[in-house]
Amino acid sequence: MTEEQSVSCALARFAAGLRIEDLPADVVHQAVRCLVDWLGCTIAGSATAEGERVRAGIAALDAGDGSRTAPIVGSRQRTGIGYAALANGIAAHVLDFDDTFNPERTTIHGSAPLWPAIIAAAELVPVTGRAAVEAFVAGFEVQTRVAVAAGPGHYDVGWHVTGTVGHIGAAAATARLLNLSPEQTLAAMGTGATQAAGMKVVYGSMGKSLHPGKAAMDGLLSGFLARDGFTSSPEPIEGHRGFLHLFSPDPVPSRALEGLGSTWYLPRDGFKPYACGSLTHPPAQALLELRSQYGLTPDDVDGVDAYVHDYVKTTTGLADPRTGLEGKFSIYHVLAVALADGAALLDQFTDERVADPALVAIRERIHVHVDPEQHKDSARVVLTLRDGRTLERHVAHNLGTPDNPMTDEQLEEKLIGLATPVLGGARAKEIAATCWRLLDLADVCTVVDLSSPEDQSNSEPPGSGR
Repeated sequence: MTEEQSVSCALARFAAGLRIEDLPADVVHQAVRCLVDWLGCTIAGSATAEGERVRAGIAALDAGDGSRTAPIVGSRQRTGIGYAALANGIAAHVLDFDDTFNPERTTIHGSAPLWPAIIAAAELVPVTGRAAVEAFVAGFEVQTRVAVAAGPGHYDVGWHVTGTVGHIGAAAATARLLNLSPEQTLAAMGTGATQAAGMKVVYGSMGKSLHPGKAAMDGLLSGFLARDGFTSSPEPIEGHRGFLHLFSPDPVPSRALEGLGSTWYLPRDGFKPYACGSLTHPPAQALLELRSQYGLTPDDVDGVDAYVHDYVKTTTGLADPRTGLEGKFSIYHVLAVALADGAALLDQFTDERVADPALVAIRERIHVHVDPEQHKDSARVVLTLRDGRTLERHVAHNLGTPDNPMTDEQLEEKLIGLATPVLGGARAKEIAATCWRLLDLADVCTVVDLSSPEDQSNSEPPGSGR
């Protein structure tokens, strides 16, 4: 590498040289927390109709001899390494319940492109738990830094950031697992970057979850191509006609290197207590707290006024959702189920729940206002009651965000709650316990191997009304 000031080269050197011994304890622990959250979301996502469709499509395409396969989490199916990464990336995000890095300049679901690539690669090369953490941190830090450099314009023009930078992160993670040199890591990142894609127009459909699946699959491919001598641009991130130039109207390449190796983004990753778009969480929490405190029912409420960040209106402003997936990106539906059910979990985002006439009527009483004083993790909700009273609640930082984090215990409860309908309670608890021992595992596949149901005929898809 001769480009000493190159952003791309600096990121590649960072990823190639990352060692767990040099990482702060909170960074390492957050990587383990991400695995806990990712597994729960992926196991539950695998049991959905979408997960079944993906496995059927893979079975039709995978004509290999089966000598090199990887597991599809939450099922007994094994398939080609790349297809496994694809299926596990899709399953991780299909419920929109996965972790979210959500500062002012960007939004990324960090685990969904990375863990699938890591566990797929572990079927080809030995990967300890510690090596998996190194790869995850390398991929997470690289992809988030590229996203921050791309800035809000990248998201605003219509790109799904998880899909775009996830390609680069998964490539960096795979390169780290393979112990590639900085030069090879740079080549992997370039190959990942040139495959980057993901359009926001598919939000509310199955297409959104395809993005991290493809990022994992393509990033995995990029790492192995680079290992075998496949080359790419020396400046894929900041170069003319490179990633930042093409994908963002207002990039600041230097932001990718600010505090590199000393300031860590991973501890600022957030986790979701609600199974819907992260932007809807602050007003949902405010309404849920008011409902609980005052024992409210929908019949008590004449109107709901939510004062929110601009992105809530522009990204989740679908007033008349038609499917459960669309409901996850409708602030109107999220607030309606919060009021009607006192929850915003899997059962609140089925096709049947979205079509419920009672919820349609509640959605008509909800009004959403852009408030410049609100951030992405804050909101103010005012309820007007039938008796003329008004009730108000302000959430400064919703649960699960860095300034109001979920505890380890809450994350474990989430994993167990998501995995139990698929695997049973005993197996779900065993998976959780094994995740917390990640640093001691001689083989990271130990965790994933536990996700295979003993008898799939007894499993029940989440959100099935059990």
